[in-house]
Amino acid sequence: MSDIIKEVVDWIKKHRSFLITSHEAGDGDSIGSQIAMSFILEKMQKSSLILNKDPVPNTYKFLPGAERIKIQGDEGGGGVEYEAAIFLDCGSLERTGLSLPPVSSCLNIDHHLNNDRFCQLNWIDPYMSSTAEMVYLLADALSIPLEPALGSNLYTGILTDTGCFTYSNTTPRGLRIAADLIESGVDPSSIANQVYGRKSVAQLLLLGAALSSLTLTEDERIAFILLKEEVFKKYETTQADAEGVVNYPLTIDSVEVSVLFKEISEDFFKVSFRSKGRVNVAAIAESFGGGGHHNAAGVKMRGSYSLIREQILDSICRQLANPLLSG
Repeated sequence: MSDIIKEVVDWIKKHRSFLITSHEAGDGDSIGSQIAMSFILEKMQKSSLILNKDPVPNTYKFLPGAERIKIQGDEGGGGVEYEAAIFLDCGSLERTGLSLPPVSSCLNIDHHLNNDRFCQLNWIDPYMSSTAEMVYLLADALSIPLEPALGSNLYTGILTDTGCFTYSNTTPRGLRIAADLIESGVDPSSIANQVYGRKSVAQLLLLGAALSSLTLTEDERIAFILLKEEVFKKYETTQADAEGVVNYPLTIDSVEVSVLFKEISEDFFKVSFRSKGRVNVAAIAESFGGGGHHNAAGVKMRGSYSLIREQILDSICRQLANPLLSG
């Protein structure tokens, strides 16, 4: 057991009740990690409340324990008291999107390098494939048995954050952990089908609208997709329904970088980046105040679409022209 994991174990043992939260617009890693953490605390006979800004996306409602995630204002019971808070897969307090009262002690577990380290105890490891991988290591250190409900949440976090084990953050350790989870009773085929094999008619229409907006640079190395607010309203979909859309342009042989613009409101966009190998989109996102991983990153930006598109294009072109890029 590493020193930092021992510190985390000791910290958890000191407290009885916990708030668990993560970043807004939850994804497979954030959702799976939070539910898994609640199962771990339950096994330790400790109480917890998972509180998020946004509801669980339809894609992840199949996860055992998904009903444990509450939305602020809908906690029930006239308010819930807790001694400590656990932030998972969350680079800053602001990214929760929540209005939280101060807590005397908090734990921050994340695999993103660009983390504000805002807690008394911060376990930040960018060499981990996912936050779910870190929660797995914590469960192992606490000798928590890997029951299928716990394992399914951890496996989903690792699966989705590695892009089905295709991103550069896929590691031998991550694959060994995935194998261990499967041996514990997790059904990888069922989870893959639930996450990637089910779409509503509205989601497919949204995908069609996204692909019809596809534009390429002249050399066809950079792809852009735009989903305007009105399109989400037209198909009665949410931002979460566009998860994975940004990956489609990377199937074009010549495309090295794919950028998806999702309009939140007028002149306000959530921008997602994906790349093949050599372009570090995390560095690009960080230059605009966001972050992520080498091949997958994101940021929120204000300004007209044409302006921010031009700014991002310039940043990507500088990387593509850099002879020092690895790849």
